[in-house]
Amino acid sequence: MTDTMKPSLSYTIICDDIRQEQGGKISLMGLFENIYAMNFPVLHPRLALISEWSEGRGDFLVMTRLLTPDRKTVLRETVSKFTISGTSHRHRDVSLHLNIEFPSPGTYWIEHYLDKELVSSIPLAVIQVKEQAFH
Repeated sequence: MTDTMKPSLSYTIICDDIRQEQGGKISLMGLFENIYAMNFPVLHPRLALISEWSEGRGDFLVMTRLLTPDRKTVLRETVSKFTISGTSHRHRDVSLHLNIEFPSPGTYWIEHYLDKELVSSIPLAVIQVKEQAFH
């Protein structure tokens, strides 16, 4: 590709699961912003992320990291390559993380890097509760 233009991160959604449906539709199940637990460390069984990149053109490398509250320990990391052929196209990056251990309550961080440059930090609050809430 001759004319490279870095894409923008349009959104990131945190949920329990992401499914590709017939006809190309994407279904998101169990959207959330916080994780609640009574005891620590806690094992969170399933966390899925979907991020959309748009308004770019070229070949790119994206890295997504889940970090501890002090931002020194990487709990999970995914790396993928993608191509956007024009500014009217977009790319959705999906990652699924199983059995993540959160050692303590606090604000964890989801970071997105595009070609090794930090473009986004999203807080994920892990909150200690006294009793299990039912919704």
